[in-house]
Amino acid sequence: MRARLALSAVMIAVTAAACSGGDGGSSARLSVDGRATVVSADGSRRSVDGSRTLHGGDRVKVDAGVATIRLSDDRQLQLREGSEVELTRAAAPPGADTAEDDSAGGGNLRPSLMSGDLLVSSPEGGVRVTAAETDVVVADGAARLDRGAAVTVASYTARVTVSSIGRSLDVAALRQVSVPAAGLLPGRPSPLIYQGSDSWDQRFLGDAIDVGTQLVSRSRGFTAQLGPDEGRTPGFYRQILPALENEPLFDEASIDPERSPGETLVGLAITVQGSRQSFTDRLRDVFTFHDEGAAWGLVALDQGVSRAPLLSGVDEAIGRGPLSAAEGAPTPTPPPSGASAAPPATGSAAPSAGSTPAAPSPSTGTPAAPAPPTTAPLTGVPLVDNTVNSLVEVVDGLLGGLGRR
Repeated sequence: MRARLALSAVMIAVTAAACSGGDGGSSARLSVDGRATVVSADGSRRSVDGSRTLHGGDRVKVDAGVATIRLSDDRQLQLREGSEVELTRAAAPPGADTAEDDSAGGGNLRPSLMSGDLLVSSPEGGVRVTAAETDVVVADGAARLDRGAAVTVASYTARVTVSSIGRSLDVAALRQVSVPAAGLLPGRPSPLIYQGSDSWDQRFLGDAIDVGTQLVSRSRGFTAQLGPDEGRTPGFYRQILPALENEPLFDEASIDPERSPGETLVGLAITVQGSRQSFTDRLRDVFTFHDEGAAWGLVALDQGVSRAPLLSGVDEAIGRGPLSAAEGAPTPTPPPSGASAAPPATGSAAPSAGSTPAAPSPSTGTPAAPAPPTTAPLTGVPLVDNTVNSLVEVVDGLLGGLGRR
């Protein structure tokens, strides 16, 4: 009986060790798509182009391609060429909750970014990463760390806390913070700065980057089609963005006269499409975030505004814009009442009986249609009328002869 109990105890211990991943849970899995160098705690060096188990004290440097270090609970560290990470065994302080320590370190391993950049993903819980003398906890999302002249932490979707020498700062999604030296934290985070060619930025922000490019194009085009004094009043924007009619707090103070009409239009379109907070709070947050340096695509993403309704809303507003501008344009002045233009007469035509011949005029270009003859009033005396007509024919013949000379 005692033998059976002893055997059962041994089996339970073995099973528990296997479930913990070995070495007290202080191991991770490396996968390389390319080539990486792993330096162990004893100084031994190995080149890895596939998979390998990592332990405390191992240092990984990516020589070519990319690599992924998988921690517990589906938490991951992604490295690319030039990045170097060291895994140290973090001992829990006396009396600390081991489970709580694991939630921030991926078992008992603590990643340290030695150089390059690192993408940290933590769907649940958090991952604590050290860079220089800065501690970063990434929770419930993804964030990017860069270690160069300064340590820069940019959050794509995660809740991030950055701590250094007794100071700490929370970084929300789509913001970043740079720490140039230990303890030198800024007063507040700044908008995330992305590169359109960066693969990580494209993965998390690709749609926002494209939307931002399209909004800038529309903004510039709209500004160019307006006069210098147009697009400066609340009434103008109420006309092209009908949703503003339902916002009584939208007034003169809501418009910055120094801002271009196109920028104002895009910001207002994002504001009316959003649904978080009140209208005035959204209006303030939209333009404040953009004025701090956030691209319009990030502003829209930050407000939870979808691509299709935003772009179509801006296009519809621009379509209404020229109509609004045309209302203030001067209309052509009509000609004076009673004035009429008659086409010039060309050549000379033989007058008919009882009509006065038109004076000849020089022909220029394509002959115009002759003016209708003006009928002279008859005297009512046939002899007089015939005599006058005969004299006119004689004079006309003499004038024609002189013209041919």
